[in-house]
Amino acid sequence: MAAEDSEGQRCSLAGRLNALFALTRWADAAGRLREYSTAEVANAVTADPTHGATLSRSYLSMLRNGSHTNPTLNVLEGIAKFFDDHRPPGTPPITVQTLVAQEDPEEELLRQRLADHQVRAIAMRAGAMTPAMRRQLLKMITVFDQDDAPGPDTGA
Repeated sequence: MAAEDSEGQRCSLAGRLNALFALTRWADAAGRLREYSTAEVANAVTADPTHGATLSRSYLSMLRNGSHTNPTLNVLEGIAKFFDDHRPPGTPPITVQTLVAQEDPEEELLRQRLADHQVRAIAMRAGAMTPAMRRQLLKMITVFDQDDAPGPDTGA
């Protein structure tokens, strides 16, 4: 039952917002990673002139706790832009669609990467391999990744 509740929460706007708050961090003066506060995000969204959203801390809190579930498009655009601008490297872009859809962001990243013809060709060939062949291919990729890593004497 608890697993269903957490899954349902993740699929709601409130759940997706809270997941973005948990994922998006900033480094303080001591180098510790901190989560943005509701007030910080609300102020940053309101201060950003690239969209028409104004957002109060209390309204964003209500979106996060699920008591308000139907924000305007401007509000969604502002929130999405803030989290996209502050997302960790290598994570999929944050869009309005990310906030309102029940799609997993990893699925979107996969779709973006599979749009490349060469990546798609590799995936199709790997899909036809036996599990043992795929394990070997993954081991080879791991070796390639290690070869690409800068060594201690490369100066990088």
